[in-house]
Amino acid sequence: MSISRTFVISCLMLLLLGAMLLSSGCTTRQPDAAEISIDSLTYYTEQRPPYNYEENGTLQGISIDLFEAITGKMGQKVPRDRIRLVPWSEGYQAALQGNKTMIFAIARIPARETSFKWAGPIFPYTTVLFARPDAGIVINTSEDLKGYRIGVITDDAAVQQLLEAGVNESQLVEETNVSALVTALQDGAIDLWAYSKASGQYATLQVTGNAYTFPVVYTFPDIPIYFGFSRDVPDETVRSFQQALDALKAEKDARGISTYDSIVGRQTPAVGLGQLQYLTEEWAPYNFEENGTASGIGVGILEAIFADIGINRSREDVRIVPLAEGFREVQNGSSVLFSIVRSPEREPLYQWVGPFTRGSFVIYAPMSRNITITSPGDLNRYRIGAVESTIENTLLANLGVNASRIVNAPAPEDLLRMLETGEIDLWATGDLAGRHQMMKTAEDPNTFEIVYTLSTNDFYFVFSKDVPEVLVKAFSQALTNVRLQRDAQGISEYERIIYHYLGASCARQTFTDAEVMALVNTTAEDIRQNTPDTFRRINAGKSPYKSTVHPDLYAFVYDTNVTMVAHGDNIRLVGVNYHGKTDVTGKPFRDEIIAGALANETGWVEYLYSNPGQTGVYYKNTYFLRTVGSDKKTYIVAAGNYKSC
Repeated sequence: MSISRTFVISCLMLLLLGAMLLSSGCTTRQPDAAEISIDSLTYYTEQRPPYNYEENGTLQGISIDLFEAITGKMGQKVPRDRIRLVPWSEGYQAALQGNKTMIFAIARIPARETSFKWAGPIFPYTTVLFARPDAGIVINTSEDLKGYRIGVITDDAAVQQLLEAGVNESQLVEETNVSALVTALQDGAIDLWAYSKASGQYATLQVTGNAYTFPVVYTFPDIPIYFGFSRDVPDETVRSFQQALDALKAEKDARGISTYDSIVGRQTPAVGLGQLQYLTEEWAPYNFEENGTASGIGVGILEAIFADIGINRSREDVRIVPLAEGFREVQNGSSVLFSIVRSPEREPLYQWVGPFTRGSFVIYAPMSRNITITSPGDLNRYRIGAVESTIENTLLANLGVNASRIVNAPAPEDLLRMLETGEIDLWATGDLAGRHQMMKTAEDPNTFEIVYTLSTNDFYFVFSKDVPEVLVKAFSQALTNVRLQRDAQGISEYERIIYHYLGASCARQTFTDAEVMALVNTTAEDIRQNTPDTFRRINAGKSPYKSTVHPDLYAFVYDTNVTMVAHGDNIRLVGVNYHGKTDVTGKPFRDEIIAGALANETGWVEYLYSNPGQTGVYYKNTYFLRTVGSDKKTYIVAAGNYKSC
């Protein structure tokens, strides 16, 4: 047998043997690595809202929603109950070890670059440092971080960011549970806590009941977060996942909003609230057109909310429309309408945020008519104008005014003209709104008078029912921030806006000056007995330091350097030095309180301040008392009452 013949026979025998093995099932074809299905992976995430978190037994968040949409677009939709919610370090270590694993959302930093394969980005991620408000910690540069004990989550990106900033590893206090870090900061076991801002405030709310218990004292540059794949996941699988994400970012709806932005917007206020349309009516001074742009109290507060959240919108994006049209738009979806009075009829139709200010609804009449209204029954003798679909119609109906006596028109200027020409006898409108319209278009604004007050009401922002609750809550929190946060001068943006349009008001007193003095005396005595515990209870808003009956009766405490060391109503003010800072008129009332206490021990100081129980800026009279704490330091205890003029 020649070599060539032997070779051919051998090949034939090998082929026959291979066929027999295949037919007997002794071997199978190994699939190409690129064909591994996305739904064959193991998935890990952690509790870190708004990116990924469990609520009511269901995983939610930006990255969860994106993951579901991406796998769906790949034709292999993976249900969210396949995702394992574990402590961060557990999922991180599992992904490092391989076994066809995905972890998200994970910050993509240089130290991790070669440890994973990446698909993204999902969204920017911001690490901040939280501190106790009374700690007096100021961090301007990374050099200021030396010496502080800093709490971190094991294997979190913040660890690497701190080390790169020059922090010594011995300064880091590691935990696997974020609640443990919140408690450690609260108890003084650590000086600072490094975590993402939004997630940190969420965790703080769960532990302390107040999302703003700890102020942010330092912010690191943003880093992108991604879906991270273990190194043994084939490149083709990662590439397919990335292509599906890119497709979500590219495809747009009729409004020009991509599927990606729509998903992100459901959980991210800076994105989602920017996708809504904002509507108001011509109703000065609350909202009106000035030089072709929306203006007024409501518009100013809305713009301040945009700035607080980081929404790239302004008053230029607010449309002024007839109120009836505004209501139709907000009922059709994805809209916000203001300034609206809350009523039982409207209550179930919208989501409500506020109130943000207050005003009276009145009846105007020409002075020349000498009309006197002594009771609601007198109204039925007159033709009364009201803008269609406004709360004035409801108020009149509730007082028993016959519908045939009410004359509707689309805009205030139409009704004022009708009042001047005698087509109507009375005009139902807001007191300030009516006066503003008269100054703007009346032949003589001083020929009209208020003859009856229908009611005094609070004004709100209303949201369409389809707007995600998380966005409405964020808007509401931003409104609170606008009212409570004070700038370098010690004034809130809310106070500036209200004072600009309405000036200062008097308030009906709901408690006596004697009660104010009693609260100050009680607080001072408790500080003398146990300073740390008293400060802790004041900052927690505990009784008696904050009244359970009167929300505007609370104690606050300064040191002799005019630094707020305790506050019963607004913990964000604690730790701030107010030397030289003023009220909205420029009065340095805090310096006057400290100077008066050091010179005379006790006394009163008057100034302008917002009221936590009402909307507006009011005249306030504050009583103060100098005391010495159990720590041998001198403090000035104060509480105030709003003036009744």
